[in-house]
Amino acid sequence: MPDERLLIRAEEQLASMRIREALRLFRLAERAGCDPDSCAAGRWTCYMLCGDFESAWRESDAISNRGKPDPHRFWDGRPVHGRTVLIRCLHGLGDSIQFLRYAPLIRGEARRLIIEAQPTLKSLIQQSGLADEVITWGEPEPHWDQQIEIIELPRIFRTSVDSIPNHVPYLHAPVGPYERSRPIRVGIVWASSVYNPARSVPLQEMAELFTVPGASFFTLQGGIERAQLEPWSKQIIDLYDESACVLAAAKNLNGLDLVISVDTMIAHLAGAMARPVWTLLPYECDWRWMLNRDDSPWYPTMRLFRQTSHRNWHTVIQRVRRALEQFVSTGSTAFPDRLNGQHHQHLEHLVREA
Repeated sequence: MPDERLLIRAEEQLASMRIREALRLFRLAERAGCDPDSCAAGRWTCYMLCGDFESAWRESDAISNRGKPDPHRFWDGRPVHGRTVLIRCLHGLGDSIQFLRYAPLIRGEARRLIIEAQPTLKSLIQQSGLADEVITWGEPEPHWDQQIEIIELPRIFRTSVDSIPNHVPYLHAPVGPYERSRPIRVGIVWASSVYNPARSVPLQEMAELFTVPGASFFTLQGGIERAQLEPWSKQIIDLYDESACVLAAAKNLNGLDLVISVDTMIAHLAGAMARPVWTLLPYECDWRWMLNRDDSPWYPTMRLFRQTSHRNWHTVIQRVRRALEQFVSTGSTAFPDRLNGQHHQHLEHLVREA
């Protein structure tokens, strides 16, 4: 019988961001007979957090090779000249927005590109001209030769930290009749999905931002967490569109000088539109934000503000307030790039040791 305790311990170490120990335990767990795909998935997350994408892709390849023969014509990266490719968006909106950056690379090679997107995202993709045709779930499918799930595209292109296609904007929305004048217009989103409560910041914790002179505040927050807005209705102007259409949100983003958001769809949307965006991250952050850096190679206009301990948003908001005061006075969202050569070497050493 496999010793599942090793796998549980590995997952606990990963949750605590102890990457070296997590990698060691995931390897031990697989040797002890635990499910190889679960162990590989855990190592995949460790490698992505460390920015070692190629090691992560090898784990993905191993999982794929252990699967059954592919009857669904999934694209494996071979040339698609003269062929029609269908990209399917089957995960969250944030995932779709992040990886739509690969659509122009495929469209430049394929005869035709079709994107099957979430209903609320369809109109923005059409507006941005990323595909020859855009459909949504449940609509009739045109003929296609090969398909790919959008979240697989970084692996198919064997993306590294240095080769991320990060030319922004790649999503476009009409610009509304907004005047660029003081006070600066700051959009806020404080709550993520109910499935990820650790990503959300109680609006009360953000209150000290609302007293920064020279800043006015707007919200694009959706969902049940909108109820937190009531005590702040005089300080925060509500821009949320009840249709939940991503194109409507994108139009509103065009009228803002800065977006401050937790890890949710709006943060990805602002980054994909090249809007200045500050993303607030929990201690146990998602793999895409990596470790020990306050920028994102996925989004050049994004700045990251990380928790330094579990559930501690207070110090994060204090740092955001200082940065916001600087932004109001100078108009600059500049930040130090901590991922210098020395830090790259540190992460590589960490992975090799494990």
